[in-house]
Amino acid sequence: MLLAILADIHANVTALNAVLKECRARQVEKFIFLGDLIDYGMRPNEVIEIIKDLDDDFLAEIWGNHEKAVLDNDTTRFASDRGRAMLHYTQKKLTPASLSYINERMNPKGEALLNISGQKFLLLHGILGDPYWGKFTPAELTRAEYAPYDYVLTAHSHVPHYFEVLFAADSPTTRNKKKTIFINPGSVGQPRNINPCAQFGILDTKTTAYTHLAIPYDFAAEQKLYSIEVDAFYRDRLSLGI
Repeated sequence: MLLAILADIHANVTALNAVLKECRARQVEKFIFLGDLIDYGMRPNEVIEIIKDLDDDFLAEIWGNHEKAVLDNDTTRFASDRGRAMLHYTQKKLTPASLSYINERMNPKGEALLNISGQKFLLLHGILGDPYWGKFTPAELTRAEYAPYDYVLTAHSHVPHYFEVLFAADSPTTRNKKKTIFINPGSVGQPRNINPCAQFGILDTKTTAYTHLAIPYDFAAEQKLYSIEVDAFYRDRLSLGI
């Protein structure tokens, strides 16, 4: 199966459409979404409508920290006043239908388990123990709690990564090693790896081949939509990838 791994769309319709066009060209079969459909961008309802139309193609859609903050009306873990103001702006923009989709169709736990072709997938927006807000660092790669899984898919940092870790295991046929693959697909709508392209990953679950993709899109068109009510930082960062 060709599986597209998406995260951190952040209400950026132009970036999402560019990614979906690439997915169609590559004949992607199914999707996973790792959280943060909304906030920071100007079109949260439109992004939700696009995802809703693809609902049957998603194996899982989990909440990110922004879905949780919007629904809980809790900004205590935001690092800046502009972030809190942006979240309240998004809350005002969301329609009842969008709120219903987040509540009823997305997994609110910030994590999920999947079994795909006999392989165990752990999905997290953040990390184990802090699934919404936790930052994935190299130290996470040493945690034995991840060893039971074949894949650990995370998001939140907006910075892509791919690691293969060999954990100790009682398995003489594999020289007492067990492999876990850690993937962060980066951000579709607001990348922060100094690359403004819309970013995501495609995993071939049969061969384990993984491809990270960075798709150019018309970020200037999206920037023109930003309201004067919103801090210009969120508009300007789209062209910088920061």
